[in-house]
Amino acid sequence: MKENHILIGLGGTGGKVLKAFRKRLYQEYNDDERAKLPIAFLYVDSSTEEMMPGDKTWYVLGKNAQFTANEFVNVKGVDIKSILANPKNYPGLKGLIGDGEVMAKTIGEVGAAAAQKRRAGRILFGSSVENYKNALLGAYNRVNKITHAERTNIYIFTGLAGGTGSGSIIDVISQTRMMPQFQDMLSMDGKTGTSIVVNAMVPEITPPGKSDAGKYHANGYAALQELNALLSGNFKPYDVSGLHERMELDRVRKVADGLILYSNANEHGYLVESHHELPQILADFTYSRIFLDVNDNTQEFLRSYSFENIADWAMEYYEKAKPGQIVPYRTKAVSSFGFKRIIIPEEEIIEYFTYSFGRQALLQMRYGNWSDDLGYRDAPANKDFNSAAASADLQEKWRITDKHLMLEIPILKDEENKFGAFAPYWAGIIPRWAMAAEKENQPLAKLEALCEKGYNELFRNCGAKQFYENKLAACDSHAREIRSRIEQYIFDQWKVGDLSLYNMLQLVDCIADEIAKKRKNMETLAQNSRQQSDQLIQMREMNKKDFAGVLIQKLVKGKYLTKHSTILQKLMVKRCEVLGAEFAQQLLAKVSNLISGLRSDIEIFVATLNEAIEYNEAMIAARCNDENNGLSNLQKVVIRFYDQQRVKNFTEQVIKDKKHQKGLADAVRASIVEEIGADATFSRANATIDKDSLADLMETVVRQKSIAIHEDILVEANTKLINRNILEQLSERYTDEDSLKEFAKKVIIESGVFLQLNPAELQSAVGGENNPVPQQGLNINRKIVLVNLPKVEGNDKVTKFANKLRDALKGSVEAGIQVYVDMNGSRQNEMTVQAITYCFPIRCLKYLPFYKERYDLLVNGTEGKQMRVVLHSEGTGEDYPKLELQAELKGSEIRALYMPYAIIAYSIDYIKHGDLMDGTGRTAFGIVSKDPLLGLESLKPLGSKFIEIGYNAEFTESLGESLKEKYEDVAGTTLMNINTRKQTLVPKIQQLLGQVVLPECGGNQGSSEFLEFVEWTKKALEIIQQPVQPKKAAPSNVGGIDLGYGVYYGESKNGKPHGYGKIVFKRTHRIISSKDYVANPGDTYEGEFRNGVPSGGMGYWKHDGDITAVKP
Repeated sequence: MKENHILIGLGGTGGKVLKAFRKRLYQEYNDDERAKLPIAFLYVDSSTEEMMPGDKTWYVLGKNAQFTANEFVNVKGVDIKSILANPKNYPGLKGLIGDGEVMAKTIGEVGAAAAQKRRAGRILFGSSVENYKNALLGAYNRVNKITHAERTNIYIFTGLAGGTGSGSIIDVISQTRMMPQFQDMLSMDGKTGTSIVVNAMVPEITPPGKSDAGKYHANGYAALQELNALLSGNFKPYDVSGLHERMELDRVRKVADGLILYSNANEHGYLVESHHELPQILADFTYSRIFLDVNDNTQEFLRSYSFENIADWAMEYYEKAKPGQIVPYRTKAVSSFGFKRIIIPEEEIIEYFTYSFGRQALLQMRYGNWSDDLGYRDAPANKDFNSAAASADLQEKWRITDKHLMLEIPILKDEENKFGAFAPYWAGIIPRWAMAAEKENQPLAKLEALCEKGYNELFRNCGAKQFYENKLAACDSHAREIRSRIEQYIFDQWKVGDLSLYNMLQLVDCIADEIAKKRKNMETLAQNSRQQSDQLIQMREMNKKDFAGVLIQKLVKGKYLTKHSTILQKLMVKRCEVLGAEFAQQLLAKVSNLISGLRSDIEIFVATLNEAIEYNEAMIAARCNDENNGLSNLQKVVIRFYDQQRVKNFTEQVIKDKKHQKGLADAVRASIVEEIGADATFSRANATIDKDSLADLMETVVRQKSIAIHEDILVEANTKLINRNILEQLSERYTDEDSLKEFAKKVIIESGVFLQLNPAELQSAVGGENNPVPQQGLNINRKIVLVNLPKVEGNDKVTKFANKLRDALKGSVEAGIQVYVDMNGSRQNEMTVQAITYCFPIRCLKYLPFYKERYDLLVNGTEGKQMRVVLHSEGTGEDYPKLELQAELKGSEIRALYMPYAIIAYSIDYIKHGDLMDGTGRTAFGIVSKDPLLGLESLKPLGSKFIEIGYNAEFTESLGESLKEKYEDVAGTTLMNINTRKQTLVPKIQQLLGQVVLPECGGNQGSSEFLEFVEWTKKALEIIQQPVQPKKAAPSNVGGIDLGYGVYYGESKNGKPHGYGKIVFKRTHRIISSKDYVANPGDTYEGEFRNGVPSGGMGYWKHDGDITAVKP
């Protein structure tokens, strides 16, 4: 790619196009590849909606394609109320605002964005113009760093019905063009300079939803007026940057190369959805233009896109201009586009595979219920988990054996091996105490004392009661350890696919039941241990009593001591069991709550999975559900050509393939586990995994696996459903020459552009000596179609078909349509048909009268004055060239407009009564002219009576304008003073009425002729009392300034031509830096100058006797 490309989106409409384009880039190029593309974006809006962090509508294949901060200009960084309250802080906006208080009342409440008020949109943009220019310069530097290219293409996208884009479009065009980097026009060969093409959406006839806030269509009309005025050189907007009063557009030949207009209905009436489908179509069209290879087949299409091939017909001149006068009036650098894709919908097919196979992976995780006939079923398999919950091995793993729950043995990992079970502990220590007690006089009492001390103080270093009190305080830690172990086990089983989420819930429920059972058992155990303790105490007391009643002999003493030791061992164990069982009951209560929490966490995860399953099902339902295979209706924008049933059959085949489905489910599960991280808990899973992240997995992991499965199973080229050349598939459909020709013919005919034109306007002869007779296909309504076929390699049969299709497409051309076929397309799954209809004025829009009707309704209403301000970005709209052809005036209208000037012409002796000088002695009223050489006057008759002048066939609008101009010449020079004018002219007008007209009417003041003349006279008297602009003196032919290449005569400033003047060239010279305007010796330019060069306003270029407009 050897050129720079900068895409600028204004407002919501422009932003949507940029979004669609950018997402396609992310879909087709990876990060490294995108970094090498000289394509930059700049989004300008008064809303930050598209910039909200984490907006999932921006994600493509798991990546966020959202604009970066340096690609966004927020024009509502300053509140409009503060701008209008302090207009002096914004010198560049004074021409737009005027009195800030008055403007605030006129605009009213703006609220969010620019509220469909174009003036508000422009003020907002103007307050941020420096941010815009800096951001645009940054965009240019980024792309130019990649290419160092000499050509830059700027694409501006906007809607015309709203406030932000429609209000700012004039400034965006003019401020962009006047940046030094973009002032050079495209060269004749198109290799250098900057092309600026504006893509503007005109209002839909039926606005979608609640789009119309009352000014929708009127905004469109006002914006079209301003765009036409700007592109025709009749509008120099205020310079909102404040550097100059107005934009110095005279320094550039074209402020924009052209205007692409479009709407939601194509020329055949085919409607597309405005907010999503239409922006995608325009994005695809622009994408195709940017990535189109330049070759013999594409070059003319690219030139048509940037209006490089209509230089001779790019302007419509004012139809009522005076003879010899050339007034650019309506630009014809206007076009619209059509874009059609005949595709194997690979992306949709891949997505159908992805969501179908992804659903299976989710069902495996949800239920894990495989069926050879159905794949993973959307229903659970019945399994018994009671035995698992009661398993001694698992209870040992989970630390919920009775010994663990009673803390006979530790639960916590850091306490392992620090204490053991009750019975072994007491069995190991009491016999030693008995040996020590044997030496005492009262050995039983001593042993009891030692046991009590051991129980109260020595057991586990703090005594039994204290130990359990301490552990009760740390009960939560023990409960959490148990939950953690259970959760870890369940998670590990799910991680390897042995447990589904449904199974988990079953197992958790069984564990909860087991916990409840154990809690009840512990209550019974505590009760039994107390009873057994009481019995052992009785046995202990009985043994003591027996011991006291016998003679103390060594042999007898040992017997009773041994028995006492045994009783005390059992008693200590039971006393500990009571404490342990009581602790276990409280521990199990906490464990029960935590298990409920675990179930809730799993349920949340299940709900997320269920959401993802429903999302996948919705995505499946929305894909590959065509009623037919597309080619039956070639009016559609995207024509999908594929075998839907084969796609579904293949999908079903893979769904039933357990090997592929298990591998896919394992991959998805592994990705989820990796996303969850080392903290393998369901609370962590819920914090990291949501529907969106699962959707991302579909777009990455499952998508890649799906493509791999397709390639693994469908090996032969003719069996493939994706990665197949569309021409190969078309060759199987169109096997005979007649059907192929019919297909080619329909493709060309149905390549409709997204704009409806008025055939009557296209055929209308504009009139005036500077406008050619309309010849459609040549100087108006040109159309070019480019068909892009994918390149064919290694298949002679398909190559032969491609050549036949090319010939058929070229042979199906209607008169006036150029068709080019490029056979080097890089996307093998699609054939594109791009159309451009161009070279027509805005007046040819079919619905322009409707827009004007809505515009007139507002500007002629009770608040018309305010509406004009709100609707127009500058001024009130009266001074722009009319978009519509000016209708010929009726005779009565001409008389009403110009007879007052005929009366005034009589008063200044421009119309006189005199001899016709034809030898007959006849007299007449007419226009007097004087031969400059002989000094003789001649009379051009207009009527033998003055009252006949207005009814003479020669009394035309053109003549009336000449009378008006003659009066303004006199009133603007010798009769500048109104009082002098009245004193000079009123008596003559009164004399005409009373002494000439009244006698011509038979002296009858009540006659219709006289009354009509009285009205004209009143109007004439009103006119002479109105101020007239002073006329500039004509340039002098002496005292000229020698410029080296020519001599300048006229007004000057700082020694340079400035104002009205004339150059007579002495040698060949290029005007400004343009290659298009070259003067030769003897040529002249006469007209307005600014800073030493022709201004491009009302100028005349005389070259070999011809007069043509100069627009440097």
